[in-house]
Amino acid sequence: MRSPHPPTSDPLAAHVLAGADATEPHPAGVANGREGPPWAELLDGSDEMIFMVDRAGFVRVANAAAVQTLGLAIGQTVTMLPMATVLQGPPGSFELDLDERRLRGRGAPIGEWTSWYVRDVTDQVMRVDALLAERWRSAFLAEAGRRLGSCLNRVRAARTTAVLAVPALADCAVAVLDDERNLAWFRVDVGPEERTESAGSLLRRTLRPDSALDQAMAGLSVLDDPRLGDDIGALLAPGFGTVGSAMVVPLPGHTSPAGALILARHAGRAPFETVEVHLVRQFAARAGAAISAATLYSAQADAAEAVQRSVEPPELPAVPGVVLGAAYRPAWERLRVGGDFYDVRQAPDGSGNWLFVLGDVCGKGIEAAVQSGTARQSLRALWLTEPRPLRLLELLNQAMLTGAEPTMATLVIGTMTAGPTAEVAVTLVTGGHAPPMLMHADGQVTEVDLGGTAIGLIADAPFGEARLTLRPGETLVLYTDGVTEARGRSADNPLFGPDRLAAEIQAYRGAPAAVIAERVAQRVTDWVGERLQDDIAVLVIQAAGPSDAAGSAKDSRR
Repeated sequence: MRSPHPPTSDPLAAHVLAGADATEPHPAGVANGREGPPWAELLDGSDEMIFMVDRAGFVRVANAAAVQTLGLAIGQTVTMLPMATVLQGPPGSFELDLDERRLRGRGAPIGEWTSWYVRDVTDQVMRVDALLAERWRSAFLAEAGRRLGSCLNRVRAARTTAVLAVPALADCAVAVLDDERNLAWFRVDVGPEERTESAGSLLRRTLRPDSALDQAMAGLSVLDDPRLGDDIGALLAPGFGTVGSAMVVPLPGHTSPAGALILARHAGRAPFETVEVHLVRQFAARAGAAISAATLYSAQADAAEAVQRSVEPPELPAVPGVVLGAAYRPAWERLRVGGDFYDVRQAPDGSGNWLFVLGDVCGKGIEAAVQSGTARQSLRALWLTEPRPLRLLELLNQAMLTGAEPTMATLVIGTMTAGPTAEVAVTLVTGGHAPPMLMHADGQVTEVDLGGTAIGLIADAPFGEARLTLRPGETLVLYTDGVTEARGRSADNPLFGPDRLAAEIQAYRGAPAAVIAERVAQRVTDWVGERLQDDIAVLVIQAAGPSDAAGSAKDSRR
């Protein structure tokens, strides 16, 4: 094919064709070993591939980079080049892949020729892709850490692990939890139509000793082992098909793996690369830490719940001839327990007496709750052999003074016995506690005159004792100092005080014991406004009237 002579008005074309037959393609080019125009060396010094094509499609000029990278030859037609589609089109910018290289260039018309400028940007693109991939991996691990860090339940943590892995890391992910005998698993799969989740369990003894899952439970990773398909096939989603690439990695725990993570890819997806294996292990480390932390949290929560149940105020029993009511408010509501406590139990000597106590251990929160639980358990043990309130208080004082950590507390201990005339005989002994309030049948409220020293201070502490008789319509109110010493929310922060307490009791004259107890606790809570400064405990004892002589007990605790 012959190339027509370019117009002589084109100065560049005139230089290229100087001394050449105007009817033949130019026999000389740049960087082809032959003599060329004087600017040939200038073009050869460029890393950019530069070549020119005439209007007939012949290569007329090509620098060394174009000849070496693209395999151009002077006089060659563009239809023979791998870039033919681009070169035969209109000049402009383009980007294409050629022999695993990324080329980016542009064409510009110069007269009747087209000059092409092409750069090999493979390394640049790879660097950008690597940077973007690293950013994605960092973002993935950050999101995984955020979502796993909020999991306080190990089952939820395992499910979140599988959810995060699909499809980011694999087409199917199975998180397996080790429960010694059973292995609980959680699977997420990207099917042809929708994403599915499922869960189940299997007996650990059914695992082959050298299986991939068994090795992962021992802390070893397995990648693309020929036996993996058989080892994990039963745990993959039904219809998953041929496994193209798979790996099983341990989920590291505190002392031993918390479980294992199975990742499987379809046959058409690229296998796990080295950088992906490293990413999976980093992800598994975060997942294992989250599962282990959730397991530890659950164990601690169970232990705390058991402690709370042991120190929470008990249910009030039904006492013949007596109506009981109680209310309790801990200063730290989220703990549900504190240093105040009460208890009511029948005397074991068969006398028909009932023993009761209301106390306040110094301190707040869980430490005070544990100490109050210790005091209550000590009292229950002492009640088995000593029914006399004064002697009980003396023995409890000795027990607290001889303990590993002496504890100070104030208490009111007493006995109550319902008589045949619907009256209740009450004996009270106090150790440094606020005096109980007695509401008479006519509505008058008075304090029971009691003194005494708090227990846990001195060995021979003096304690106050009083005896009284509750008649139908009369109410005895025992309370802790969190009631009278509660400070109001107004500017001068007044104390709730005994006068307001007496007025509140009087306002509920004739109400059941449970109503009075709850009303006092609620009134103090409203008085404080935001949060109690101290625990509140109220125990109310009434002589049953004719309509409920059999007695009743209602626990109004919240």
